[in-house]
Amino acid sequence: MNAMPESVELARRTLNKFRDPESGRPMEKSGQILDVEIRQGIAYVELGLTSHSFPIQDEVSAQLAEQLRVALPELRNVEVKVVEFERPAVAIGQIGLTAKSVIAVGSGKGGVGKSTIAASIAISLGKAGAKVGLMDADVYGPSIPHLLGLTGRPEVISGKIQPIYFDRVPVMSMGFMVDPNEAVIWRGPMLHGAITQFLRDTYWGNLDYLIIDMPP
Repeated sequence: MNAMPESVELARRTLNKFRDPESGRPMEKSGQILDVEIRQGIAYVELGLTSHSFPIQDEVSAQLAEQLRVALPELRNVEVKVVEFERPAVAIGQIGLTAKSVIAVGSGKGGVGKSTIAASIAISLGKAGAKVGLMDADVYGPSIPHLLGLTGRPEVISGKIQPIYFDRVPVMSMGFMVDPNEAVIWRGPMLHGAITQFLRDTYWGNLDYLIIDMPP
């Protein structure tokens, strides 16, 4: 038996107030509540989330379901289906990097597992469905290629450096550019220039997250 129209309308009014975790805007206004049905005491909701929010989709779905249960206590269950909702990233400043969030992983000294944490964050976000890039900014002791078992020299196509991929995650590191046995001795301006080039000239694509393994 289908629900009365007023129950569906109350469900929609409740969902009108539910906010997108990325933008903070009501999801109904941005067209992210794609479908609402109530059949035999069960509410079926199709919800659009950007891949930026995919890592927390279970929490978002649970919050939405709880709000519907409070508004409609007669419901036996709420089933939420999450599908991808496109919202392109915006270019950051003059660099031209398109990423919604940048996470810099740093420490006051080397040898404390900073690179392992940066790589773990990138891989975990990627497995959760987000579009993630990983940049090894430690030009003096790049360890990301070794941690991930990556080798090779990046190509340059149409003026853009093509990163090396770990599964679906693009990775850029000075370790791809120099011989492992070659010492890198750069002063501050040269170091800054290399990091800027990695940000500006690497073909990252549209990212949800760029994880940067910072120098110690």
